[in-house]
Amino acid sequence: MNTERGHECQCEEALEHLYEYIDAEMTQLELDRLRAHIAECATCLEAVSREREVRVILRKSCVEVAPDELRMRVRTQLTLLRESRRA
Repeated sequence: MNTERGHECQCEEALEHLYEYIDAEMTQLELDRLRAHIAECATCLEAVSREREVRVILRKSCVEVAPDELRMRVRTQLTLLRESRRA
């Protein structure tokens, strides 16, 4: 990533480093450059918004517990699959 002062961030760079930007896994200078670009660019702002929405949905999905009936069916199918491979 080009971090020279005065070097403006472009869409290609912003999208290439989207995940690092969202996770704040870059230097403050890099974050500031991407933040400045994203604030001015509707395309990149939309990409950041979509990724954040996906992460919210995934977090919600990961906390749900499967119903007992479904878990039993999956266990039964796995057991049957293991047994059929042994035979």
